[in-house]
Formats: sequence, C-alpha cells, structure tokens
Amino acid sequence: MIYRTLHVLVVACLLLGTAPAAWAERVALLIGNSGYSVPDMELRNPVNDVSALGEALRDLSFEVIEVADTDAAGMKQALQDFQVAATGAEMAVFFYAGHGVQIGGENYLVGTDFAGGELGAMRRTSLSMSDVRQTMTIAAPAIGIVILDACRNNPFSTNGLVRPGLVRDSGGAGLLIAYATDPGNVAYDGLGENSVYTSALLKHLDTPALDARLMLGRVRQEVVLETGGRQIPWVEEAVLGEHSFNPATSSPVIADAQVDELSRWRQISASLDVEAFERYLADYPNGLFERFAQDRIVALKSSARLAQADTPEVLIASADTNKLTAALSILGLETGENLSRGLRIYQQRLPDPSAMSAEQVYADAARMSIFLAATTLQQLRTDLVALRGIRRTLKISQDALAQMEEIAKTNADALPLVDQARRDINDILRAQGVVLRRLDETRTYYDDILDASSAFFPDDATLSLLGSADRSRDLGATGQRLNENASIFLRHLAQTDEDTKGSYKWLADLISQG
Repeated sequence: MIYRTLHVLVVACLLLGTAPAAWAERVALLIGNSGYSVPDMELRNPVNDVSALGEALRDLSFEVIEVADTDAAGMKQALQDFQVAATGAEMAVFFYAGHGVQIGGENYLVGTDFAGGELGAMRRTSLSMSDVRQTMTIAAPAIGIVILDACRNNPFSTNGLVRPGLVRDSGGAGLLIAYATDPGNVAYDGLGENSVYTSALLKHLDTPALDARLMLGRVRQEVVLETGGRQIPWVEEAVLGEHSFNPATSSPVIADAQVDELSRWRQISASLDVEAFERYLADYPNGLFERFAQDRIVALKSSARLAQADTPEVLIASADTNKLTAALSILGLETGENLSRGLRIYQQRLPDPSAMSAEQVYADAARMSIFLAATTLQQLRTDLVALRGIRRTLKISQDALAQMEEIAKTNADALPLVDQARRDINDILRAQGVVLRRLDETRTYYDDILDASSAFFPDDATLSLLGSADRSRDLGATGQRLNENASIFLRHLAQTDEDTKGSYKWLADLISQG
C-alpha cells in the first residue's frame, strides 16, 4: 500500500490534544485503487488519477492525504485522519477512483483485499458512503465535496452479484457529491494516463474564481463531448454560497457581450421594474430576448391600472401553488408572498380577465417556456459547435508547437516561430475561455427553464402552442429552426423527472445536433 499522508502529524496532534490549525483551510483525501486481489478487477487509471489530482490540489494550496492500492482497513484509517484534518476546513474534498458498487441502496467503495465471494465479503472489504458522509458531518467544513470516479465496469454486475453503477446519494446540507456517471451506468477508465472523468476534472479544476458547481458543470460538459454522450456525470448538492477550488482573481476576465447579455437577462427576467427592461433594451437593442423585454414593459406599465382589482384568491386556493409559482416565474411575474400580485398582473393581460384559470396560466407559461428554451438552445448549439472547433484548432496548434520546439533545440532560427506559436495558443485559450463562460450561462439557464417547466407543463402540450403565439413573441429565427429547437426542448422535457433533474442528461442529445 502506498500511503503518502500526514498521518504521523495527525496522530501527534491527537496525542498532544491540539487541533491541526495549519490544515483548517483546504484539505483533500484521495484514494485510488488499481491493483485488486482478483485479476479481473485490475484497473489502469485510478492510481494515476490520484497522483495527478494530488499534484493539482497541492498547487492550489490543499493539504493532501494521498492513498493508493489499499485495503478496507487502510481506507478507513485514512478517513479517520481526514476527519481530523478537515475539521472546520474552508473546503474538504474526498476523491475515490476504483471499483464502486451499490448493495441494498448503499454505495460501497471496494478495497483491494476483496478476493471474491458473496455480498457480505464485499461489504467487509469496502468503505461505505455512509462512513464518508458521517465524516463530513462531524468535520463540518464550510463545503464538503465528494467526487466518485467509481463506476468502472466490473465483474460484479456482469455476473449478477450487484446492480451496475452507483445509486443516488444526496448527502446533506453543505455537501456536494459528484459522480463520474449517472446512476446505474458505467464510467470509462480511459485510454490514456487518466480516466475520462478525471482528465476533464484536471482540465477545469484550477480555473480562477470559478464556482465549484460551475466548474463541475464544465466537467460534465467535457465528458459528454468526449464520450459522445455515452457517459454523463452527475451532481447532487445542497450548498449555499460560492466556493472555488482556485479563488484567485488575478486572471483578467475577457469581456463578452453575449455572456453579459444572458447574465443580465437572468438577473432581470423576474423583475417588476420597467426601467430594468428599458435599460436592457438600451444596452442590447438587438438582443436575444428583445421581444420578451418589450412584452414585459407593456405588461408592467398596464398592470398599474389594475392595482385595485380583486386578488384572485379563488384560483390561489384551488390550484397547486407550486405549479402556479413555477409558471409565473417563467412568465416573469411575482411569486412567493406576492403570488396574488403576480396573478393580478397576468390577469389584466387577458382579453377577458374574468375568464382566468390555472389551465390558461399553465398554457401561456408553457408557450413562453418553448420560446425561451428555443432561443437559449440555439445559442447552446452554436457555442458547442464553436467549442469543438476551438478544441480541434488547439490540438493542432499544440502538436505543431511541440514539433517546432524539437526543431528549435538544434536550430536557433526556429525560436521566433516557437514564440509566435505560443502566442497563437494563448489567443486560442482565451477564445476558449470566452466560449466556456458563455456556455456556463446558457447551460445553466436552459436547465433552469427545464426545471421550472417540468413543474407545470401540460401533459398534452405540443408544438401547436407555437401557432397561437402572437407575433410580438416571434424570436426572429426561421420557422424551421424555431420548430427544430422547440421539438428538442419538448423531448428534453418529456425525459425530465425527479430522478433526472439537474443531471444535464439533455446535453448528450446536443452532440448529434451539431
């Protein structure tokens, strides 16, 4: 067993009765099991994954407990050391790469001493996720992050001993659990030094000032693109505030009008401030959401005339308030304690205000969802195509640079070309950063639309809703493109339920859309 840890210092602190204050900021426990007692279980990448991730985290000022090829007892000891080190930490990260299985609704991380046999033997030679969650609860870091690259294909599922993959485990408040793939499916071990998931993690981990949830969103996007949608990472989280693996803010943020516009729209979309939409139109006169902003201004200005109308108490009392809230949020109207005001504003927009019904609210919100989603989806598809093109260009440029550097070792005349190639690569990387930031916004907003729409969308709703939309809501795209994007959205919505919310499973569908 390779066990490069701070174990001796942990024990010393316990004996002296002192807390490891120097570790109270950022700490990580990384476990990678490649060499198992059963030959069929051997894996190529986990030990490499731990080594590479450990180096990356140390560069980000983490204290790292690194464990490789260890049995259940070694994993449990490392977890005890981690608990002491992570107590009161700003960020505590637990990473496991290797075989993981689900037994009776619990996830187990398999130690190298498992020699085959029945489920009892597997439990005894594994570390349970309950132990990991309990450790995080006791240590109580500001944020606890569990990353499981542990759904490798294994003989347990193929011989029927256990179900494939891992089961969902949401943990608790302040805890984020990231899975290499969605529940019940298999992650790829990778053809290179690292797994597909860990490779993506290493690529985005040190992005300056990027919230951990957005960073893991980029990792999911990367894996989906790399595997053609065959592997879709999963995240369960209940985290408040922003937490970055690399909180440094020294890197300048490159301005991008589309990123700024979408960010602004998401901030004001539910606003009741007419001036907010007027400022949006002034700053983005031909913006993505120009027609929507115009709609909101008309509705908000006319709503003042209905200020004395009766509150639609009957509708609120008889309808599902969760569905009404989700629908009104899509329509950009007030919810929560001001639900009645939001319905009043909606009511005055109707040709016959007395005919307002929950079904009409849901239908109008569904129509708005389709248009908003189609607009955002088109931007998503465009940016994904751009990202793939940038990646191809970057790979070609990096290969060319490597060749120039070899030539420059024996020919000084090549040095200016090397310098220029490096500048070109830096330009490509900056362009990639802009597209990634744009995708952060569009990816999150599209998922928000899906999430809200799934709460109220009529079961029988179809593209016929588009036919009744007034022309002021026409996005300006061709009818064919609008229908294509709307159809994709409806398909994604039909695939969304409580088990798939937030999974980004829909992202895989965009791979073939180009």
